[in-house]
Amino acid sequence: MPYQVDISDADRAYLDGLPLSREAKERIDRFVEQFIANVPDEFRLDPANRPDPAAPYFRVQHILLDVWGDHRVHTVDFYIQDDAAPFGILLIVFIDHH
Repeated sequence: MPYQVDISDADRAYLDGLPLSREAKERIDRFVEQFIANVPDEFRLDPANRPDPAAPYFRVQHILLDVWGDHRVHTVDFYIQDDAAPFGILLIVFIDHH
């Protein structure tokens, strides 16, 4: 069963404002809808994916080559709070583009 992935208006605006082509932004949206929403518990709970093992969040990294725009590699890190995962909810709490 997929998780409901919540994202704040500020984080949505951050994603929308990234220096990426429209196609690259659509691919990031699909990544959130398809991968993050269906993240396996094994990945979510793996200590290697948690910046701090005691923290209630994990990190997912998406790397893409924007062949439709600047032809550069872009990395987007999603930090996802999962303390409500037993209720089917994940919350994107921070996004970092580099």
